[in-house]
Amino acid sequence: MRATFVALLFLCVGAAQTRAEDVREDARADSVQSDGKRRNAEESGVTDESRRQRKEQNKTRNKERGQVERRADAPNAQTLGRDQSGIYVNAPATNSAYSPSFVMRGFPAGVTLFDGASHGFTAQDVDLSTVDHVEFYKGPSAMLFGKALGGYGGAADYIRKAPTPETFARAVATKASFDVTRFTPDVNTPLNDDKSLLFRMTGSAQSLGSFVDFTRTRSFDIAPMLAFTADNGDHISLRAEHNGARLVWRDGVPADPVFLHIPREFYAGLPANEHETPFFDDLTLRYEHAFNADWKVAAVVDYFLYASRWGWFTGWGYDGFQSVVFGNPVRARTANRSFDAQLRLNGRFDTGFLSHTVFLGLEHWDFYFGYNNDVARYEAAPLNIFFPVYSPGVSYAGAFWSNGVARAISRSVYGQDLIDLNENWRILIGGRYDLLAQRERVFDPFGALTGEPTSSLSKGVKGYISPRAGILYRPNEETQFFAAYGKSLIPNTGVRIQSGEAPPPQQDTQYELGFRREFLDRKMSFEVGLFDITRDNVAIPNPANPSGFYSVVTGQQHSHGVEVNLGGEILPNLKINAAATFLHALVSKDDNFPSQQGSDLLGAPRRVYVFSANYTFDSGDLKGLELGASYYYASRLEATLPNTYGFTLAPQQMLGATLAYSFNDNLKLELNAANLTNRPNWTSNGALFHGEPTTIAATLICKY
Repeated sequence: MRATFVALLFLCVGAAQTRAEDVREDARADSVQSDGKRRNAEESGVTDESRRQRKEQNKTRNKERGQVERRADAPNAQTLGRDQSGIYVNAPATNSAYSPSFVMRGFPAGVTLFDGASHGFTAQDVDLSTVDHVEFYKGPSAMLFGKALGGYGGAADYIRKAPTPETFARAVATKASFDVTRFTPDVNTPLNDDKSLLFRMTGSAQSLGSFVDFTRTRSFDIAPMLAFTADNGDHISLRAEHNGARLVWRDGVPADPVFLHIPREFYAGLPANEHETPFFDDLTLRYEHAFNADWKVAAVVDYFLYASRWGWFTGWGYDGFQSVVFGNPVRARTANRSFDAQLRLNGRFDTGFLSHTVFLGLEHWDFYFGYNNDVARYEAAPLNIFFPVYSPGVSYAGAFWSNGVARAISRSVYGQDLIDLNENWRILIGGRYDLLAQRERVFDPFGALTGEPTSSLSKGVKGYISPRAGILYRPNEETQFFAAYGKSLIPNTGVRIQSGEAPPPQQDTQYELGFRREFLDRKMSFEVGLFDITRDNVAIPNPANPSGFYSVVTGQQHSHGVEVNLGGEILPNLKINAAATFLHALVSKDDNFPSQQGSDLLGAPRRVYVFSANYTFDSGDLKGLELGASYYYASRLEATLPNTYGFTLAPQQMLGATLAYSFNDNLKLELNAANLTNRPNWTSNGALFHGEPTTIAATLICKY
């Protein structure tokens, strides 16, 4: 297969994103996409056609997009991503306002995108109440703004609710199992008569219980946004968001078979030490100017600040007999700050019979992370799993302490040329250069975390080239074939090397082939893709430092597989979606832990099948009624890394149902049921997590 890829890639010298049909012209997701590999967004009333029309259909697309933006409900956290091939949610499905994190093509997604832009190379929690819909980019299509953020596994792009010219006020109220209560307001209004200045504010307030003892969350979010369009067409937007929460963290349970048989409500931690108070603030400024119909420039500046106070333990695990052990309690204060500025020029021009769609971009990214730990002088008493007695408090009198900071600065230039050879063939060439500077300081005078007194400083500067290339063949409007190649760069920020050296960044290499066919008057589509990804410089714990505080960057991971998608409107008012993933993701190299080599990665089931159907009555006595059903299956998962013979987690199966009724244009009631068969649906990320039992949620949507 690789020989086939290489033969095709000789046609495409250089680097760039592939699968790109044209440069997206909407400001909310300024990325390169492909008609040949379109990805469905989370079902929020968004149609495939409204997200992926070619440029000559921009007028229609923008109209449809405006209709999408006016929705008040948010994507469903329990189902988000589960209807996509190649995507797995390695965590329990929970009914909350927060998006889960995703494993894409076998690798954890390491970045969060907002309207096509990122906060550097970092990930963050996302309050879905501010989100219109979510688009998933995998493989080469994960490259937004000219780089493969988060690596070639993929990335989730959260398209946020933006101001519109109309005036409205809407509210969504949800009441669900396990004491879930949520309220989501959404207010939009023009601020002047000609509607050139628009304002919108979204947010949420929620209280979440859990089937696990002690676990609870209270949070709120507020996100105002201003958008101004000048007489000359220049567009400026300013968006702010503040999110705060108080919670008791759910630890999961240690990865041992005995915990598969304990009561699902068992809490394997010390609640007195695990109260968390995270918050974040985000500010985004975007400016766009069109020189003419073919050329435009866009600038995006984003400042993101996150801080939290939380508790953990130096030796959490299982004693092999009857108790959870903790080691020393630790109270941590952490903060990170990300500043990202990008300037991008998009254009179109012809050279003879060739048509070029190009962009050239500059980026400056500055990321800072700091932490301070107080380490209790005593080990916490073990917790008997059969007769648990939880300590009412934790003392940090005379505690040891340690702290550290890490900083990464990237200055980058990137470019891309999408060349139309004729109506049937197009190729893409381009690339990116990153000058990456890293610096980290560790200070642990008592050796409480590192095992020995430590004061170290590491720094380094190095340049990296990330090439990309692709080719697309379209024999007709309904059929497309593509081949792709690319490399990516992800800094190992916050990874501590005991030698004091700056860690090399993680780098991915991917090859991909794909096919897409539309039928039934383009109302249905079928897609199949084959991919092969190698991830180098994976950070793993240093075996010479049992505390796990230090790492070594020598590992390699490999993933290959097939994705299949079938979906659309098979009959009037009846929409279906079916997806299948066949995947093998494993540790392909590990010089420090030879026992891990050949082990399947956590959160990477070899087979995933998804099916959903939705029918809407648009006439007769049942007009306004919507019925939906879904089924999700994921094959057995490994529970530990390295894999333990005979210790796997049973296949996941989730059956869901939806019933909704629109009383009129202003009032709608929805009932959602998840995991109707009450399966345990265990997941593992090093700790085990029991899936959420059967849940019922009622949501009332009001608009004025």
